[in-house]
Amino acid sequence: MSLSAAALWVLIGLLAAVTLVARNLFLVLPPRWQPRGAVEQALRVAPLAALLAITVPEIVRDLPLRLAAAPGWGAGALAVATDPRLAGALALLLVVRLTRKSLWGLVAGASVYLGLLALAG
Repeated sequence: MSLSAAALWVLIGLLAAVTLVARNLFLVLPPRWQPRGAVEQALRVAPLAALLAITVPEIVRDLPLRLAAAPGWGAGALAVATDPRLAGALALLLVVRLTRKSLWGLVAGASVYLGLLALAG
């Protein structure tokens, strides 16, 4: 299926509008309709959960292949340990666990990932 440029921009605009309405719907609802309890807590962690749902499969997808490709346990472990995606994810987990701040974890994970990519390239 091929879309014209105009149709693609209309689709992007509609997706942006749906996202905007869905994310801001609770701002215009009456207070008695506001989410409470478990739903409120789930909405607080939903963005981070979505980010993890995208990132974790990318990180663990080819770990078995990297372990199998390297001869011997030591070389396989080194191949996995030098993976910038895994190192960035571990830095993110460590910082979030220590500081309880998701933003600082994202900054640390991205910094480690980009730093290791710069060293490797």
